[in-house]
Amino acid sequence: MRRDHVIGIAVVLALALPARVGSLHLPNSFTSAQFASFGMAAADAIAFPWLASAAPTGMPGFELVAAAGGPRVNSDSAWWHAIDSRLVAGVWPGQRLIARKGLPLRFDVGAQVGSLAGERFWGVEGRWALIEGGAVTPAIALRASYSQFANAPFQVAAQELQLGISKGFAVLTPYGAIGYRRFDASARVGTPADVALSATGSTTTWAVGVRLNVPVLRLVGEVRHAANLAYFLGVGVGL
Repeated sequence: MRRDHVIGIAVVLALALPARVGSLHLPNSFTSAQFASFGMAAADAIAFPWLASAAPTGMPGFELVAAAGGPRVNSDSAWWHAIDSRLVAGVWPGQRLIARKGLPLRFDVGAQVGSLAGERFWGVEGRWALIEGGAVTPAIALRASYSQFANAPFQVAAQELQLGISKGFAVLTPYGAIGYRRFDASARVGTPADVALSATGSTTTWAVGVRLNVPVLRLVGEVRHAANLAYFLGVGVGL
């Protein structure tokens, strides 16, 4: 498939992201405990998923992946009842478009833009393959990522450092990762008192997934755990 065809498919994937923005508002009655639980779940939703193998893609490599998914949320939680959002099969769903590019010396970089409950977020990642992998040996990579909301009436940011491993078998590549995440959240709620809320926390993380790689097309599914269990599905194009 020609490069301009790949770019055309990528545009269609980008248009799949919802246009509605600015619909998630925290109530004046939000407590510190509710805000901390909200911040952990929001960090789960916007943190940069792997959705990739640990092998370096090299200078010619690039891909664009449209993905959907998010963390499981207890709909009986007090914080969930306090915000105006919705669940799909128990999952707080978000959408994102991920772009990745291979660099020399076994480095890969990526960026994401997405939407959660009408609020936009963005993120960046950098990955370095300690071991490229081969016919017998798996690939192992170290990855750092950062994600945060953009122009929301609150702020949540997630920073992660993870070690990943993958092994290709024909067109299938199972992968896994383990690491550490820190989140920071802040907001001001209530009138006229204008109360400042803040929360920080850290947790270990793990992820497992599998990619289907056929010429140009990418299909991938991932299960991830940090504060909550989360699920992601992605479809994309790449070279």
